[in-house]
Amino acid sequence: MRLLRSLIKDRKGSAAIEFAILALPFFVVIFAIAEIAVMYFVESGLDAAVHQTVRQVRVGVAKSGAWDSKKFKDTVCANLSLSFGCSTNLKVRAIVVTDMASVNRVSPIANGALNVTEDFNLGDSGSYVLVQAFLPWDPVFKLYPIASARLSNGSYVLGSSELIKNEPF
Repeated sequence: MRLLRSLIKDRKGSAAIEFAILALPFFVVIFAIAEIAVMYFVESGLDAAVHQTVRQVRVGVAKSGAWDSKKFKDTVCANLSLSFGCSTNLKVRAIVVTDMASVNRVSPIANGALNVTEDFNLGDSGSYVLVQAFLPWDPVFKLYPIASARLSNGSYVLGSSELIKNEPF
């Protein structure tokens, strides 16, 4: 009984026990913040790369250079600072929009797979063109899902889109 009372009164090591209890949730939150930061960094890079490339479509460089889907993807991936398999995984959809009522939202995920029908039509001078780019992103820290819209292998799909009107060329 006396030994039990002395153990109850002894406070040595209580900080270590408290740290051990709080360490796991603390590091999970830190890794989640890091994961979201890296994901948003890559997504903003994808937005910037698509914007720079679409600018070349808008001013007629792509049309005069007879760009195809591969050349467009290569240019986007060259403008992307962290590509992570961009050239093989990037899906691009470029369509001419005849009226704004015909623009519909495309969901890139169907049944846990990346389901994008690639189309590449840059239009003519004065055409409205909707360009969408989708890039699968593997999480750095696979602790838990951040969003419910994921591929069956656990990847997220980062996306970027631009609606432009081609300048006269």
